[in-house]
Amino acid sequence: MTPQSANISGKANETSSLLSSRKSSMADALANVEDGYGSPDGKKNKDGGRGDGYATSDTGSSSTNVASNDDGESPEEERANKRHTWLLPFFVNIFLACASFSIVMPTLTPYILDIGAPLAFLPWVVSSYSVGEMLGSVLIGYYYEYATKTFETVGRGPRSSMMLCTFLGVIGSCLYSAAGWSNNKACLLIARFIQGLWTGGQQAVEQAYLSAAVHPSKRTEYTATLSTCAVLGFVMGPTIGALLSQTDTTIFGLPVNAANSAGIFMVVGTSIMFIQTTLFFDGKDDISGRSTDNDKEGNDENNNADSGESGRKERPFNYHGVAMCMVIFYVHYYSFAVQETITTPMVMILYRWDALKINLLFTGAGIASIITAFSVRYLTRYVEDTTILIASISIGFIGSILLIDIPFNPTLPVWRFLLGFGLITVAFPIGRNVVLGIFGNVLGEVNQGRWMGIIFAISAFPRVLGPFVSLELLTSVDWQTWLEFGITSALFGTTLLVTWRGIGGLIPYADFEKEQNKRYNRLVSCHSPSPMLGRSPASTRQNGEQ
Repeated sequence: MTPQSANISGKANETSSLLSSRKSSMADALANVEDGYGSPDGKKNKDGGRGDGYATSDTGSSSTNVASNDDGESPEEERANKRHTWLLPFFVNIFLACASFSIVMPTLTPYILDIGAPLAFLPWVVSSYSVGEMLGSVLIGYYYEYATKTFETVGRGPRSSMMLCTFLGVIGSCLYSAAGWSNNKACLLIARFIQGLWTGGQQAVEQAYLSAAVHPSKRTEYTATLSTCAVLGFVMGPTIGALLSQTDTTIFGLPVNAANSAGIFMVVGTSIMFIQTTLFFDGKDDISGRSTDNDKEGNDENNNADSGESGRKERPFNYHGVAMCMVIFYVHYYSFAVQETITTPMVMILYRWDALKINLLFTGAGIASIITAFSVRYLTRYVEDTTILIASISIGFIGSILLIDIPFNPTLPVWRFLLGFGLITVAFPIGRNVVLGIFGNVLGEVNQGRWMGIIFAISAFPRVLGPFVSLELLTSVDWQTWLEFGITSALFGTTLLVTWRGIGGLIPYADFEKEQNKRYNRLVSCHSPSPMLGRSPASTRQNGEQ
């Protein structure tokens, strides 16, 4: 054998050893993933695997080789459960925030009249809250991402973001109460805008943190759990408001009565939120800002080992999946905005319902939402998220169709209204929770503060124009429902067809990246020169000598 041949043979052996070592390392890593997450591809397990502690830094060994504690949990699962200390602060914040939102709605109209503002001022107050919600979700979402990446102390970014949100809530609630004492409608407008900043930012921070702290296979389930707490707040808000409506006293010489008692509740509630966030929320489950270039290089090496050596320098982005999630999210929130805006005046005019019947209607809607949120939480353990997503759009489409009045019977029958209203009520929590879970998976293991802010800003947009457009569509056709709910039906129907055709884009980022790398490698191989063209006469003679 010639020296050149020996050299070539030696390099081949080195390459073979390197590949064998890499495969062995990958096999070990895959075993750890299977032990920790339950399956390497992120699919759901009935027992949840390590889904309850995705962001923990402990990587334990195989569950078959470790002892369990008295409750039957492995040490890894026990540590994961202990790390979920963020759940209690989130439960408290979400409940109080949603109760503060719902306690305002029944009392806002009399509060506006009490401070001497005309009823025409109501849409502006409602829209100012939604504008603040749009801006707050984007701006605080961007701050969350910036702070998480910039601050060296783990947890300082998420913690400061949540404290900022709750502090804005305290300021807005104080101004809301002050508007009644000063009879200043401008103060009320500013107060609702700041409160919108608070709730918009809080939603973005909570969902971004959840995506970082929870395994992809568990995100929809945890979103549904937090949504259950939100629905409880929505239901309890009017109940608390009814109790406070009997108040007629003074505090530090300032009157507290039925009109401004909601503001006092919000001051107390947001103060509790700020204090308990400061004391109990450490923000250490989100370590997405600590990724380094070395980590990225390691991820690239693993991806290349799975799908062949790739020359891509930038990780692909699933524009198709992100856009689909935003469109579906918008349609569900558009339907929700229409429902919350026109239901009360519509049933008063069409069916002559009084306040008692209207309150019973929304109480029933709240109970249905709670049952739905609980159902989604458990359903996601056994049914794919995309299947539940298709179901939510279909339910919304059927409900909207039922709410369209028939030309030869202008008045919508009560039974059809109740059935359509119920279906839309159920469709919203299903769609919201599932879309947020899928959206987090589509984005992948990156800091999601900015993107969660954008999607919540999109959801707030229908509520900016809703108070003006929805009522205009009804009054323009003499309170017939075919125009308003015809548009809603068309939106749901079009979204259903688009989602059905493009469901393949709503996949976890890891799967999307592998597919894109395979396509890239096929494209490169098609445009690479033939191996025969790369052979030189010298190498041909050397092979002949061997």
